[in-house]
Amino acid sequence: MNKIYTAFLFTCCLLWQVTVSAQGINFEHLTLNEAISKASNPADPKLILIDCYTSWCIPCIEMASTEFPKKVAGDYFNPKFISVKFDMEKGEGKEIAQKYNVKAYPTFLLLNAKGQELNRVVGKSTAEEFIEKVTVALDPKNSLPGIKAAYEEKKSMETGMPYALALYQNSQDPVPVLDELFENAQDFERFSKNYLELALGTTKFGSPFFRKLMLEKVRIDQAIGSEVANRIIFDKVRKDMYFIANENGARFNIAYTPKEVEEVAYTLSLLKLDPNVPEHHMPKVALYVANNDLDGMIRYYNRYIGRLRSDDVFKGIFDGILSSKLKKASPEQHAAIKAYFQNQANRLKKESMQYQEYTDNIK
Repeated sequence: MNKIYTAFLFTCCLLWQVTVSAQGINFEHLTLNEAISKASNPADPKLILIDCYTSWCIPCIEMASTEFPKKVAGDYFNPKFISVKFDMEKGEGKEIAQKYNVKAYPTFLLLNAKGQELNRVVGKSTAEEFIEKVTVALDPKNSLPGIKAAYEEKKSMETGMPYALALYQNSQDPVPVLDELFENAQDFERFSKNYLELALGTTKFGSPFFRKLMLEKVRIDQAIGSEVANRIIFDKVRKDMYFIANENGARFNIAYTPKEVEEVAYTLSLLKLDPNVPEHHMPKVALYVANNDLDGMIRYYNRYIGRLRSDDVFKGIFDGILSSKLKKASPEQHAAIKAYFQNQANRLKKESMQYQEYTDNIK
């Protein structure tokens, strides 16, 4: 009887899952050409929705699992669109990423029946928000050419911000527009939260526009808070400095001269980032690596890195970086690196003995 009941429940759950899936967006297993052919059927013409995702994109996974299966999503998209999805790092997805210049995830391309891009939606949304964004995106005046035309007709913050954001979402450089706005807008506009976050977030570290913004750092801090501003600035180079410190930047097309790394480390030092946040040490470590100054790096580790909490993930990252330098170390440097790790082992041994003593005293 229990087996029959269990089988019944399993069948009900399976049917429920199929029903929920059928209620949501119907993503078809088609190539792009097949989707174009199906969308251009004169008897049932449709637009094309392409879900551009990657396997590591958490927002992509969340939308696919929680938002696309909703009935409201299926009701909106299935009658109007041929919906397909491609991993941008595999198979035909690589070609699509290159053809439509997709660099942010998730990106949702909205194409006509000829495969021409009408607009795109970028980022995570609920099903209801996604429908609203797509509806707005399909309005011709909200396409990239339409937004550009509005800005050219009347250059203002009101028309410029949508244009700059659209350029960014289409993987194009918004800095010329943002720079023009910064020069001509009023202070309450150019020091607004929305403008500053987009401007700081999209300009290249060390570029002329970046320097122009940094000259106003005090006012930026007053407008959005130094912690927010510093985080945006630091995040621009955090990953790059990690690759420089690991000496594998070439593998990821990341190249800095020692002078450029020094500029990064110097600029970030002026931000007065909290030294108790371990990752804030990465630019200085990268600078020692860029200058091939292993002696200075070992001294820095003994002074600062060795004091980091042993359970912090960045402590392990930093120690791995130092360990990787053994292959190019002189005998004296080799001994100094070994002494550093011995000191770390001794420190952990003392901690272990302390906790063992606590354990032994518990009866």
